Parts: sequence; C-alpha cells; structure tokens
Amino acid sequence: MTSTTTIEQPRTGGETTRTLLLLAGWFFFAVWLGATGRLLTQGAPPFAIAAAIVLPLVLFVVDRRLGSPLFAGFTRLELPTLIRLQTFRIIGVVFLVAWAGGTLPGGFALPAGIGDIAVGLAAPFVAAAVTGRRPHHLTLARLWNILGTVDLVTAVTLGVLHGRSPIGLLAGAVPTDAVARYPMSVIPTFFVPLALMLHISVFRTLATSRRD
Repeated sequence: MTSTTTIEQPRTGGETTRTLLLLAGWFFFAVWLGATGRLLTQGAPPFAIAAAIVLPLVLFVVDRRLGSPLFAGFTRLELPTLIRLQTFRIIGVVFLVAWAGGTLPGGFALPAGIGDIAVGLAAPFVAAAVTGRRPHHLTLARLWNILGTVDLVTAVTLGVLHGRSPIGLLAGAVPTDAVARYPMSVIPTFFVPLALMLHISVFRTLATSRRD
C-alpha cells in the first residue's frame, strides 16, 4: 500500500507584515495630506479627498486581481475577524461631537455619526453570531455588511453635498470644511477606504461560503 503525505509549507507572516506596512505608510500619508492643507479646496470640488478615497480602493481591487501581492494580509483574515475589525467605526462619534460644537452641519454629522456608531457597535455581535454559527448567521453578516457599506456611501455623499463647493447643493451656514482639516481629515482619507476594503473582503468571503 502506498500512502501519500502532503507536507504543508508553514505560513510566514510576510504577507501580513507587508500589508501592515502598506497601511501604516498610507496612514502617515493621510495625516500629511490633512496637516499640510492639501485637502482644502477653497470652494472648488473636493477632488483631493475624492482621490484619497478612490485611489486606495482601485489599488486594492487591482491587487486582488493580481493575486494580492500587496494586500494579502486581508485574505488571511477569517470572516469573524473581518467583521470584528469594523468596531473602529465607533470613531463616528467625533461627527456628533463636532455637530454639538457647531463645526459640522447636522444634515451630515447626524446620519454619518449615528450610522457609523451603529455599525461599529453591531460588529462584535455579528462576528460572535458567525463564530457560533447561529441560525441565519451568514444572512445576518450579509445584511450588516450591506448596511455598513451603504452607511459609508451615504456619509461621503452627504459630506460632499454639504460642502462649500459648486456641488454643495445642501450647504448651509455650517459646511463640512472641518472634515478636510487635520485631524478629522484622517477619517475620509484613511478610515473610510479601510472600512470599504474590509466590506469588500467580507462580500468575497460570503460569496465563497455560499459556494462551499
């Protein structure tokens, strides 16, 4: 009788380290953009913030199609971890604080802040449901992921519409200029794309789980 033994190569932390270093560099770059005023448009369309949100996402999608040489660290994460990481979304409380202080309009700060807090607070419970394989846990994860993605898209849209620019159709006495200034600028330029990457990763993992 012939037996075949498959020897698995030990996984190294190289992929995760590479991803973490890339995220760290991107974070410091986002800080630099806000601290140096590169995101301030002075009445022009917010092209700088738009680029800071879209370009990392484009790089992420292209990287996945090329086998994830840069963002392979995301592929190492299991579904509960991808969901649990979104707990950082409670950072949306800063929008509510800014609204209470009169530096952000309620039309943007309230839905963006409350939505982020809700998604962040729900993340550990959804992750626990997936870990425990509770009834309809994948449906719950999918619904939470959709709502979390919609929350981000809605927040970005409202931020633009309440801004002091030609497309700021909802802008009033208090615009969303504070979002383009450091330290709040780090939210749209770093945390929003990061959250969207996590959502994309969850969608892909859920699609794989459904096929299995």
